[in-house]
Amino acid sequence: MRHYNIYGTGESLLLIHGALVSQTMWQPQIANFCKSYRVITLDMPAHGNAQDLDEEYTIEALAQYVIKQLDELGIVQTHICGHSLGGMVAQQIASAYPGRVQKLILAETAFGTKNSLWERIQTGFAQPFLRIMPQSVLVDLSVKQYGSCNVDTGDFVRKEMGRYDHKTSLRVMSAAFEYAGKERLKGIKSPTLVIVAQENKQTHAQSKEMATLIPNSKFVVIKSANHLLNLDNPEDFNSEVIKFLQFGI
Repeated sequence: MRHYNIYGTGESLLLIHGALVSQTMWQPQIANFCKSYRVITLDMPAHGNAQDLDEEYTIEALAQYVIKQLDELGIVQTHICGHSLGGMVAQQIASAYPGRVQKLILAETAFGTKNSLWERIQTGFAQPFLRIMPQSVLVDLSVKQYGSCNVDTGDFVRKEMGRYDHKTSLRVMSAAFEYAGKERLKGIKSPTLVIVAQENKQTHAQSKEMATLIPNSKFVVIKSANHLLNLDNPEDFNSEVIKFLQFGI
């Protein structure tokens, strides 16, 4: 598979995957979405079949990378759906390049990890813990958490995360830890759908705040799903995304 793939015709819809997986996470969406949209999936730098960045690995640099890919494909405007780390990248694009984004879907993501005292404490513990944690343990913990609603999702996480070494994991996760996008949210002009998974409570508070801070936005909960909600409950996820793209808020 190339580092990007295009399916269908119509208005463009870019799908940006989360950390330590790849564009393959969108397989349950492609057949549905490409009936009405020109669907673009891509591997982010250091993921899947894409090369790493030569520069510092940050959300801002990832957003510039995506814009460059869109430019090379001749896509001036697109709908964007970003999951987790990809949702941070999608936020950054929507705020820094507002004319490029028609509608925005932010799934199971955050605007930063150091906004409150509690978040700073949690991040302060998580970063050194990840540095000493063997990659195999990180994979096992992720499989247990993210596969809690669906055994197949757990198998997917193990297969995908097992491709990455510890150095890459730290490099990618540091981008999420260092991102601070809260002040940019009010500048997002695109109609926005903020989606969380019912079973992953840790994303709910920020996502609700996100939907409050972004003008013209809507908050939706996908039932029977954990962090990889598009895999756990593709029927409801696909339905909410298509409904939003076709009819708005």
